[in-house]
Amino acid sequence: MSIPELSFEQWALIADIYTPVLVVISLKLLYLSSGDPRKAEIKALLATTAVVYISMFLDDYFSIWPAFGADYSTHSGIALVFVVHIIIKSAWRARILAIGSLLAYLQLMHHQHYHTYLDMSSTLIYLLPLFWLTWRQFAVKRAD
Repeated sequence: MSIPELSFEQWALIADIYTPVLVVISLKLLYLSSGDPRKAEIKALLATTAVVYISMFLDDYFSIWPAFGADYSTHSGIALVFVVHIIIKSAWRARILAIGSLLAYLQLMHHQHYHTYLDMSSTLIYLLPLFWLTWRQFAVKRAD
């Protein structure tokens, strides 16, 4: 028995569903958190989302990615916002699944010709250190 191939539209639907699924998982993690940690997570999520969109506007204005033949991938950046949250707040199995899901999503975007590997990898390499700094800034400090 062979597996039927999916159409372009079916793959597009899967791509469209990916980020909302990540949002639902992040909301569940926020629900499970409380008090200061929850507030810190919300601030970090809002700040990293702002970083993604500010970067998009800067790229549009200064043509940063086109200067090296690429395109800033807002889709990759927004997915990374929630994958990072899942990685930070979850057990190791969920972390592995989150990373694997992001890699699968990147492959799907390439398959659909939404972005090149250069677009997506350069966007993620640029955003990861900014996200690290952001999460560090908003992390709840423990009194030792």
